[in-house]
Amino acid sequence: MSATASIYTRFKSFANGAIDLLSALFLPIIALLVSTGILKGIFILLTVNHLVTEGTSTYVILNAMSDAFFYFIPVFLAYTAAKRFNTDPFTAMLLACVLVYPDVTQLMKAPGAGGMESVEALVRSLAATMGQAGDGSAVATMFGNVGEAGSWQGPELFGWPVGQVMYPSSVIPILLAVFCLQYVERLGKKIFPDAVRGLFTPPLCIIVMIPFTLVVLGPIGTWLGALLGIGYELVYGLSPLVAGLIVGTLQPFIGMLGLQWGFFPIAINNVAVYGFDTLMPLFGTAMFAQAGAALAVALRSNNKVFKTEAFSAGLIALLGVTEPAVFGVTLRLKRPMVCACIAGGLGGALAGFFKVSAAAFAIPAVTTLPVFMGPSFVWYLTALGIAFGLSFILTLVVGFHDVEA
Repeated sequence: MSATASIYTRFKSFANGAIDLLSALFLPIIALLVSTGILKGIFILLTVNHLVTEGTSTYVILNAMSDAFFYFIPVFLAYTAAKRFNTDPFTAMLLACVLVYPDVTQLMKAPGAGGMESVEALVRSLAATMGQAGDGSAVATMFGNVGEAGSWQGPELFGWPVGQVMYPSSVIPILLAVFCLQYVERLGKKIFPDAVRGLFTPPLCIIVMIPFTLVVLGPIGTWLGALLGIGYELVYGLSPLVAGLIVGTLQPFIGMLGLQWGFFPIAINNVAVYGFDTLMPLFGTAMFAQAGAALAVALRSNNKVFKTEAFSAGLIALLGVTEPAVFGVTLRLKRPMVCACIAGGLGGALAGFFKVSAAAFAIPAVTTLPVFMGPSFVWYLTALGIAFGLSFILTLVVGFHDVEA
């Protein structure tokens, strides 16, 4: 076997292992993921059609019903990951609860954000900072601020700088934390006598893992997301077509890893500075491709339960909520994910080539199409159609290993 073939085999094995791991972690909560996705879709329709007014008590309660699962998903994943990594699930859940604790979430918000209550508000604050002079302030705000004398101005823990990361709705930080938690727990079981092991091991785990997650593990995704966002701007400046191809292909993995927070501030800042944004249309082609693949799976699958889940996930993806389609269908089956990435990339390349833009920041969906109306709106619809249709057809042609009943 040649060196190239050996490297390819190892990479393929690693990729399959990572996909299988993510699928296994989400499998126990797939039904809940799809169900709350349906609630979120209904809530979006009620809001868009002005049947529910933003800011009212009805809006707050319905939003909580549709968004609570996504907001607290680190807690659910902590349980499934603990089962997978053979560590105590309740200690893992407590670790996740600390990360999404309201006061910790408030602490992670950018300086000057005041009483902002939502992640969207945080993103808008970051975007506003990115519109300032090119003095690195955007990066400073993303990771905490550095004062004139080089002193850290962001959150800290016993003098250690804490990266400003929004843990609600995140995936990767808690998975990394639970993976490391198993080794700390093993250490506790070794050093503590049997009589007090159950009493002292959980506190040891929390005392060690919370600082390690806040200082090291959590910021990794944010840093990488910010670097990817800067890379996008550079590539788009050189070739919008290539940028569209890359973003359209990789968007599912960007969302999967929670790296979208490095991109959203750029999109919002583009609207604030230039009056339009070219990034979100590229996300849209990838999201519609996921919808096409999920609906194709629903059409071809012989498993009645899974067919219903895939159909619901596909419809919800058209409303801008792709998590059920990604984690519940395409990633789980692998081949549909490949088909969706290919179709999303080609659709993104077309949207990039014709410089499709949005007049405001909005998550791409059927309900937000008016935001993208402009000189290239026809080409945006064409790009979405290609992404959706090609993904649908490729999934039907390529096929997949169906879920057993």
